Amino acid sequence: MIQEVLPNIPRHYTALAEWLTCVVFIFLLAAKRERWQFLVLLMGVGQYALQMMVGSWPLPLWIPGMVVNVCWMFLTIVVSSKISLKNASYLCAKAFIVAEFTASFTWQMYCQLILNRVAKGAFISIWFPVLLYAIILTTVFLVEKRVERTDVNLTILNKNVFIAMLTAVIIFSISNIGFIISRTEYSFGDPLSVFLIRSLINFCGICILYMQENQQYEHHLQNELKAVNNIFQNHYEQYVAYKESASLIERKVHDLKHQIETIRSEENIEKKEAYLEEMTKAINTFSSDIHTGNGILDTILSRKNSYCLEQDIRFTCIVEGKLLSFLDTMDICSLFGNALDNAIEAVLRNAELEQRLVNLRVSKRGDFVIILVENYVPDLDELSEGLPETTKTNKDYHGYGLKSIDYIAGKYEGNMNVSMKNNWFLLKVLLPLPATLN
Repeated sequence: MIQEVLPNIPRHYTALAEWLTCVVFIFLLAAKRERWQFLVLLMGVGQYALQMMVGSWPLPLWIPGMVVNVCWMFLTIVVSSKISLKNASYLCAKAFIVAEFTASFTWQMYCQLILNRVAKGAFISIWFPVLLYAIILTTVFLVEKRVERTDVNLTILNKNVFIAMLTAVIIFSISNIGFIISRTEYSFGDPLSVFLIRSLINFCGICILYMQENQQYEHHLQNELKAVNNIFQNHYEQYVAYKESASLIERKVHDLKHQIETIRSEENIEKKEAYLEEMTKAINTFSSDIHTGNGILDTILSRKNSYCLEQDIRFTCIVEGKLLSFLDTMDICSLFGNALDNAIEAVLRNAELEQRLVNLRVSKRGDFVIILVENYVPDLDELSEGLPETTKTNKDYHGYGLKSIDYIAGKYEGNMNVSMKNNWFLLKVLLPLPATLN
């Protein structure tokens, strides 16, 4: 059996690898808690105590013992940083495989080069594992530091966490299967070969996780490129709109001169009022620009406001646009575009013009930004699964607007809520503000 030739990895080796790996990933995080060093040190003592405790458990409880220690690694990341539970789960899966490789490879090298060759307690026998741990974890630190994918952490999805955790479980299972098979007639070979296979599989697991992360990073860069192109397109469309407005203003100024002369010469009061109403609408059309402090949002809201003026919709807008600087351009366009389109579509069904009301508010409350879209609806259909029933004939393609908003809210660790209050349909999106904007 394998333990007759090579001893199992000492528990303090595993505990140290698990704790130090967590320290590396926590140190690289921008959002750490106050006195995080003390918290990490305290959790390290707990990690060591747990490993010593589960080491005394019988062999059938080996897997539950590993689960307990992985949960402690997760807890270490959570209590020492300010990242979300989802991001902490992702980091924990990566840290676990790195820790497994660190402990396995170090112990394998120790057994091959030091054990039974150097007197126990000798200087090299003590510092050899320390040196290997330092080399491996410093390499991991430099790799993580070099890529600096902090923006990607904002866009880690549930599927990314699931894939990372599933990869960690599969790699751990395959890397340790040699120890189980070695007790049967289907052995992988001598004990050193089993240890070597374990280390190689763990290393492959690290490579797989980094390949997955790199693929996610490339996807993030592609989205950024689309966002930049979208900015250029928005600026171009804004330029075209302003150019068309300037030309239209010249024509309208010419028309207004004639209308003023007509009003001066008109003696009928009703006709004068009609002319003045027409002039007021024309003037309002050219005062539809909205300025919030966010250029992309300004373009969207200005277009919606112009459309609302044409359709006799009263659009009230109170927005702190700078609060939305952490959102991707595409997400801003999709979120506000869908929300306002739904509200405008709803109020257009109101026959009475005074009921065509749409309100938009974006404000900060505590550590959150609140986006609230309200529209007046005299007769609202019942909500279905939190979303309003469609009034369109083709129901197959309806509802994706609100689902898109819900998806964007979840992407930034926020949530979307719809409700009905006094004939007002309320769409509220709550998003946590990044630490840099608090």
